[in-house]
Amino acid sequence: MAEHDEALEDHKSSDKALDAVHERAMRRFDRTVPPQLEQRSLSLAARRFVSIPGAMWEGEFGESFCNAIKMEINLTKDGLEKIYRDYNENRIVPDFRPAGGKGDDDSAQTLDGLHRADSHRFKAQQARDNGFLEAASGGFGAYRLTNEWADPYDKDSDEQRINPALAIVDADQRVFFDPDSILYDKSDAAFAFVITAKDRVSFEEENDGAICSWPENMLKPIYDWFTPDVVKLCEYYETEQADEKLYVLTHKLSGEQERYWASELEPGELTDLKKMGWSVQTRNLKRKRVHKYVLSGAEVLHDKGLIAGDQIPVVPVYGKRSYVDGVERFKGYVQDKMDSNRLYNAVVSRLAETSAMSPREIPIFAASQMPPHLADLWARQVVDRHAYAVVEPLVDPESGQILSAGPIGKVEAPQLAPVDAAILQLTQSALTDDQRDGSDEVKANTSADALEVAATRVDAKSGIYLDNMRQSVQREGEIYLSMAADVYYEPGREVETMAEDGNDGTATLVQPAIDPKGRQINLNDFSRGHYKVVADVTEATATRRDKTAKSMISLAEITMQLDPELAQAAIITAVSNMDGEGMTDLQKFARKKALLSGLAEPTDEEKAQMAQAQQQQAPDPQADLAAAKAADLAASAGQRKADTMLKLAQAQAVGGPEAAPQVPDGLEAAHKVVQIRKTQAEADHLETQTQHLPAQLAIEANNAVANRVKAQASAHSARFAGLAKLFGGKGQ
Repeated sequence: MAEHDEALEDHKSSDKALDAVHERAMRRFDRTVPPQLEQRSLSLAARRFVSIPGAMWEGEFGESFCNAIKMEINLTKDGLEKIYRDYNENRIVPDFRPAGGKGDDDSAQTLDGLHRADSHRFKAQQARDNGFLEAASGGFGAYRLTNEWADPYDKDSDEQRINPALAIVDADQRVFFDPDSILYDKSDAAFAFVITAKDRVSFEEENDGAICSWPENMLKPIYDWFTPDVVKLCEYYETEQADEKLYVLTHKLSGEQERYWASELEPGELTDLKKMGWSVQTRNLKRKRVHKYVLSGAEVLHDKGLIAGDQIPVVPVYGKRSYVDGVERFKGYVQDKMDSNRLYNAVVSRLAETSAMSPREIPIFAASQMPPHLADLWARQVVDRHAYAVVEPLVDPESGQILSAGPIGKVEAPQLAPVDAAILQLTQSALTDDQRDGSDEVKANTSADALEVAATRVDAKSGIYLDNMRQSVQREGEIYLSMAADVYYEPGREVETMAEDGNDGTATLVQPAIDPKGRQINLNDFSRGHYKVVADVTEATATRRDKTAKSMISLAEITMQLDPELAQAAIITAVSNMDGEGMTDLQKFARKKALLSGLAEPTDEEKAQMAQAQQQQAPDPQADLAAAKAADLAASAGQRKADTMLKLAQAQAVGGPEAAPQVPDGLEAAHKVVQIRKTQAEADHLETQTQHLPAQLAIEANNAVANRVKAQASAHSARFAGLAKLFGGKGQ
């Protein structure tokens, strides 16, 4: 009974704590949202303006044109698509690098590979693209990072992976940060809200509590008749300063120092460290952690506890950002163009309406000029395209004279008013000035350098959006790094990585190694090393590969005569970077050339294949015999040539005037001259034999191969003869 009462008391205490969390979250939300409602509504209107048919006439402006033709000509789409295209052609990726001398390059490269592999696994680029598009059009976008099960269907695995980018749609209506945070990336925020929509039926199936949506925070100029039936929930992230014990370990011999939080050490691990010569000191410190809750409008639905990492895992993306009157304000490309586009559409709509009401000049006749049989003729003139039309003349009834043989007047066709023409010209110029492609401004046969300069001038107009996205991707890398220390921590675990060119790889976490200074370290231990994140705007992979191929072909043309080996290496590099149909086999061939020439280092898989191929090559007795004979002949020739040269030297020494003690007579001199010439002839003969030795060896090697082929053919003939006898002499 006492245990039951104690459990009940703990439950009530927990409920009170969650109620306090919900009350604090509602209070913070009420303080955060109202100052930004107008700004958020403008962002939503800009996104609707370019995305929804009819949205260009929403609001008070459209109400002034009731029952009138409303034309929609979107003159902002070209500029917006130019920004999108520049973003697609200049991808932004985080680059992890060692910082403070407490990291290593190998672990940093592993982080790069992990991030690429995780991005590919969870299709993270879609979330980044959505965040950028919302920021470029409306001014604000966002996405978040989560940790997921590596294999959710493996009951024996607790391994996790990090999703570097999970999409948040309609971020300008659903993401709110601490209003006291000033930094672009919101790394200084104490809390954040992410509002999500849940289908009402699904919410009822998953939750027993009352259906109560999180408060609406939208100001919309119109009412949408067709919307999904959803319940709004709120993911509430709150930073906490938790007390935790820190162990400071110092090695007694080397003086090396390590620091571990109590939660990072397994049971008994501290005792083992002491036995290994580490002295331990203890400190109690504050540690930043992030707590996540899922809230409805009435209660805390789920307490998710502390999440991986020590950063709020929400990445903001801004188009253009500023602070005015103490309020954070932002806008995208569309907002500055909306009024001009609306005015342009209004003038075009009025012209269309006028033209529809009186498309051409209309003649005016008296009633007596148009009897019934002629009225039908005139009515069908446009349809039947008559060659002519006739009317009765207008006659004075008193005198009988013809007053008029034709129309008495006409309704003029509408003319474009000078004011309307001026408005059209001004608005169109204001909307399209910054959308002109630089290539349209240069004449034909202009150099490629001039075209590149013009393109660079146009690309600069997208620079502010790309630079803001770079800051967002850098923030993503910082959050990813903080989460990696809690997700990728298991010693000996093999994780999938991906190279920049898309090739797969693996890495081992917390792998013991020796650094260049001879110290024992652990590679890929992200909780110990210090790393920084640098994000750069780079060209798309296809663009970079194309430029590399072109530059390598130019290098090959220049160095073909000066350095053939360098030219060959440049051609191999160009082929490896070419894209196109049927290039796969050629690139495989170029890869083999690169490996043979030492231009490229073989991968682990290629090393294994090369080792296997060497093992499968059987020794050739004939070839070994030919090689041994060649070596013997070469050694014999060398010895004979050395002996000959010695004899020549002796003969010259004997016949020389300084060496001879007495002057020889004529017969002895002649004999010595003959002996010298004979020795010289023998030396020349040996020299000739030595020069022809490689050709002789090649002939002998070919003969050995031919004999081996003949032997194999004889063996096959004998085998086929035996089979013929076995089958009764019939060919099979």
